[in-house]
Amino acid sequence: MLSTLIIPLVIGQIVIAAQSARALGPIIEQYGVADDGTILTWQVFPAKGAGEHPNVLVIHGGGFSANPADSKLLACAKDLSAAGMNAFVIDYRLAPPGMLPGQKSDGRYPDQTNDVVVAIRAARADSRGNGKVGAVGGSAGGSHIVYTAANGTPGDDRVDAAVCLSGAYDYGDKTSWRWQQGAFLGWVSNYVDSTDARVLEAASPVSFIKGIMPPLKLYTSDSEPMPPQQLTDLVDQLESVRSRNYEQAVIPGRAHAFAYWNSISADAIDFLLPLLQN
Repeated sequence: MLSTLIIPLVIGQIVIAAQSARALGPIIEQYGVADDGTILTWQVFPAKGAGEHPNVLVIHGGGFSANPADSKLLACAKDLSAAGMNAFVIDYRLAPPGMLPGQKSDGRYPDQTNDVVVAIRAARADSRGNGKVGAVGGSAGGSHIVYTAANGTPGDDRVDAAVCLSGAYDYGDKTSWRWQQGAFLGWVSNYVDSTDARVLEAASPVSFIKGIMPPLKLYTSDSEPMPPQQLTDLVDQLESVRSRNYEQAVIPGRAHAFAYWNSISADAIDFLLPLLQN
């Protein structure tokens, strides 16, 4: 079994593991502290090869309330590393019934996106990188990418390019509420702590898209658990503000988010890597 090395945070600086420690397996580092005092960590998969490489966040799904032990998510991180990117699999606070160790807040909106902002800034400042930050996010993770991209500042707390897998983008869409016996409404209402359409819409990533977004590659499968209207609503909003810096792809099958990573990995990496290289 591979061992895991935990690296603490020195005030104002993330400690970088020695090269010899990398052979032990994934490295866990503290990347920041949430506004409620929760320690936030990421699991690091350093890029193969010498020199500076882009830093890419890998952001899990889990219905906003769980961090599933997902081998496909870790496969994504390893593929990014092999392609020449430093991959950082991040934790963020969770909505009930989930909870990170030491979490004091309820993890509901906007706690999770606040944590992703901390991760983006930490990745941008991390000396292993070339100053560019990308992201791959699935389900809730894809939602958080679009939200922070719409609200962020280029070169600071906004990713430079991202891949979104089966994201939730429009929480107030009533067509989506009926999807699979109301499962979608259950996820988003728990996260936002409301079933009021106006409140859900106000927290939705699509509501913040007002101008040009960073390059996005948007994936979904044609029979998956995420309502198809979610991608449609996002694309419609991007088009309405003439933010056409995106690509979309619908793949066959019922797989959701990182479950179909293997089938799109080469395409996703071909999209990300040229945009993140200096």
